Amino acid sequence: MLLTSKQFQKIVQKLSRRLTWPIMFMLMLLQALVTYILLAMAGEIQLTHDPIEFFYYNMVVVSTVGFGDLSPVTHIGKGIVAFWQIPSGLIVFASFIGKSTQLFIDIARKNMNGSNDFSHLNDHILLLCWDKYSTEQVVQLILGDKKRKKRRILLCVTDEMKNPFPDNDEVSFAKLRTFSDTEELDRIALQKARRIIIDGKSDDETLSIALSIATFADKSANITAHFFDETKANLLKMHCPHIECSIDNSAQMMVRSMQDPGSSKVTEQLLSTLNGATLYSFLVPELEQEIAFGELFDTLKQRYDMILLGFSKSKNGDDIRLNPASDVNIQSHYYLHYIANERMDVTDIDWKNIKQA
Repeated sequence: MLLTSKQFQKIVQKLSRRLTWPIMFMLMLLQALVTYILLAMAGEIQLTHDPIEFFYYNMVVVSTVGFGDLSPVTHIGKGIVAFWQIPSGLIVFASFIGKSTQLFIDIARKNMNGSNDFSHLNDHILLLCWDKYSTEQVVQLILGDKKRKKRRILLCVTDEMKNPFPDNDEVSFAKLRTFSDTEELDRIALQKARRIIIDGKSDDETLSIALSIATFADKSANITAHFFDETKANLLKMHCPHIECSIDNSAQMMVRSMQDPGSSKVTEQLLSTLNGATLYSFLVPELEQEIAFGELFDTLKQRYDMILLGFSKSKNGDDIRLNPASDVNIQSHYYLHYIANERMDVTDIDWKNIKQA
């Protein structure tokens, strides 16, 4: 009984799904080896005298291309090709193509449904939770910083959704069961992440996620959580002082715009990496001696076109001092906050000769 094309396809699909890659390559090698031995025994010298020539011939036959430049000349050789090489080659080759296709489909499916393993990532950015309006803007602003360190962005959600950035090569997607599952946190390489943004759909969700990951995240990582309610932010600060909490300031912005027209536009541009001067910060390296704020302000503006706004001793800026007196000294390992048209790397500044003559 002859097999129909549909029946043949089903057999190949089942075979490709069940076979592992090592077994698949062993079958391909076995098919080629048996064919080579049989043709050599049949006296097909033209096909077997050169292994490379035989490999080319076998691939042409099993792939059904059939150029015709090489073919058996003996009756036995033709029988071997008709009853062994073509049937066995078709099954093995079709199974290989089917398994390769399934591999790419599985990769694409995992990319879309967020089931990939990202435990190999290091020094990456984690975006925890998804909001249709804010998360896309967050990604856009991160990528808009052209001089930032090129870190992989990993969006992590617990919602039932597909990858919202399938065409963005710089953003990956992971769907988690829960943010309190240590196996899931290992899958997104939480301990190796250098930047973490937590922005839940509610303050309660943001607080819950922040408390869940705080124990496992690297304490030196820059972690920020966004709140609308200041009491929730203060609660998180009590338990996790190393997490920086940002609070919605729409009310302050409305009052400031009313009293000082244009304030909202200034703030918008200072926070955006997409257009014009932007607010940045860096950590002062080890200095040979302290530098007066006024002197540093003048030098950075004249040499690097930077406007120095202030400094803080803590990374989270809890003790920030804006527009300090000119004679206030800047010491090693202070955090400087400045405005510039693009991010300035701390190594680009000549700290040894920073003092003006």
